[in-house]
Amino acid sequence: MLYIVGVGPGDPELITLKAVKALERCERVAGWRSVLLRLGLSEEKAVELTYRNQEERLRELAELSASRDVCIAVHGDPTVSDWELLDRVRELGVPFEVINGVSSLNLALARAGLDMAHVVFITQHARSPQSLSDAALPGRSLVVFPPLDAKGRSELWEELKRFSQCKILLMERLSLPGERVVELKEREHLLNATDLSVVVVKC
Repeated sequence: MLYIVGVGPGDPELITLKAVKALERCERVAGWRSVLLRLGLSEEKAVELTYRNQEERLRELAELSASRDVCIAVHGDPTVSDWELLDRVRELGVPFEVINGVSSLNLALARAGLDMAHVVFITQHARSPQSLSDAALPGRSLVVFPPLDAKGRSELWEELKRFSQCKILLMERLSLPGERVVELKEREHLLNATDLSVVVVKC
């Protein structure tokens, strides 16, 4: 069986018991290097995914899942911003199960004093990122996973200018040492933020 396992935002206390059991049970655990480093897996068990090898590695895992339990581990929760991965797995045509995890989205809502019913969530991690202008709704705050590249972040900064009446928060490394929540007032702060960042437009 193939499992897609959310391993939480980083704090080891925020990984679910179900995720831990799945990771222990699986003979192979695939994931991006940053995810695998958190899990302390043996070299034999860990399968590193990269942009270049992921198609081949996913096919290998799909074949192996016919007779063994294998996992794909992802940061946070697979259903929050990993739809491209989920689509790739669906295309493989094998049964799989999603094991949900705690997302940095949950932590961002808690830090900002918001709940999901009053926000619009946008991820710009995807190859075709969503725009703020398309998603903004009157009376709703925005929670944004910002792009990982400088060009994308510069474009996001330009989009944020239309929300001058709102409080804009930059949250970095949620649940990890060095966690920081600050009001975002300068472009450079966004450009220099870590990959583990969330932007909240609190209106």
